Amino acid sequence: MTGSKSAPRVAVLATEYKFNRVGGLGAHIRGLVPALSNLMPVDLVLPAFDASWPRSERLGRYGYVHRVDAERPQAGPDYDHQVWVMNDRLSDYVIGRMAAGAHFRLVHAHDWLVGYSANLLHNQHDLPLVVTIHATESGRVRDAVNTVDLSRRIHLAEVHLARNADLVITTSEFMRAEILQNLGANADRVEVIPNGIDSSGFHGLRRRRRKLQDFRQRYAAPDEPLLFYVGRLVWEKGPDVLVDAVHMLRDHVPGVRAVIAGTGSMRQDLVYKIAALSLQDRVELVGYIDDETRDRFYAVADAAVFPSRYEPFGIVALEAMAAGVPVVVGGGGLAEVVTAGVTGLVAEPGSAASLMECLLSVLKQPEAAAERVRRAQLVVEEQYTWKRVAAQTMQAYQRVLAQKQAAAS
Repeated sequence: MTGSKSAPRVAVLATEYKFNRVGGLGAHIRGLVPALSNLMPVDLVLPAFDASWPRSERLGRYGYVHRVDAERPQAGPDYDHQVWVMNDRLSDYVIGRMAAGAHFRLVHAHDWLVGYSANLLHNQHDLPLVVTIHATESGRVRDAVNTVDLSRRIHLAEVHLARNADLVITTSEFMRAEILQNLGANADRVEVIPNGIDSSGFHGLRRRRRKLQDFRQRYAAPDEPLLFYVGRLVWEKGPDVLVDAVHMLRDHVPGVRAVIAGTGSMRQDLVYKIAALSLQDRVELVGYIDDETRDRFYAVADAAVFPSRYEPFGIVALEAMAAGVPVVVGGGGLAEVVTAGVTGLVAEPGSAASLMECLLSVLKQPEAAAERVRRAQLVVEEQYTWKRVAAQTMQAYQRVLAQKQAAAS
């Protein structure tokens, strides 16, 4: 499968890319699809939620971005219906391009938010369907899939998409097990292809540490250890576990400070918890930060902490590893990205005591932490490149197309 005229053209459907990045899915699309477009013809089809966004642009050597006018779905009990309406716009666009002569031989959908379009193109236009499931509703909200109507409907949409697909790609063995158990996918049709990062942008960040002392002193004195968390402020990411761990840690490291960056539904709960534990001078919620500010924290922090209870993969851990920051993580896919005791430390998910012990080890044993950092950077550069992920994804497409051809002959 190459960039020649005879190569299959792939329609990649997603909701996040440059202008609408909510979480890991957006980072995944931003890394994978340009790399994939250097190998083969790809059309990335996205909703355009803002009139100022360009409607089309070149992508890599063989790809294009197509943005389709659509209303942004708003939170509420009919959220999935709004998503359906958005999907109608996406599928109409792809079908229109096919009618005009575009030759698609495969559709690749990212999560249920574009699943309605993907299912239609698969079922009514006989396009082989590859689906990447980045997270599940049952993983995000747990038992609410049985008690909340919207969550139940989203869960059913995920079930249908996973069972309808010719191949389901996920980013970790943790997520593969969840998809098999909770979505009932065929085990022979679920494949793990991990995320990647462009590590070049993180090289040399730690060498900026001296030049960024003024920045660091906004959050910690020179002799005070600084912990850094970046991510959504939601239960599954575990920022509350970090607050509890800091409360325990200050008995051992009195000057420890933590910065928690991000937004989300737990913010007010964190404010209350920080006040209840008298940590106002130790834990700072800084809200949303841009990539440049994130990189500054990677340059000056003594540890990057991602104490997730539920995490399909964890690109932020790869970023921190590439930047040369000692990492401490929680559960889910993070425990696959970070090899415990080798490239970082892994705490028991949800356990503040376990997280505190890991952080204490990083701060009290800097030589061991530095050796883990060295190994982590090598692993990221060798195993987690988008070029490698794109090649694995293209090979997955080839297998699906070959299986379809064999079944038809």
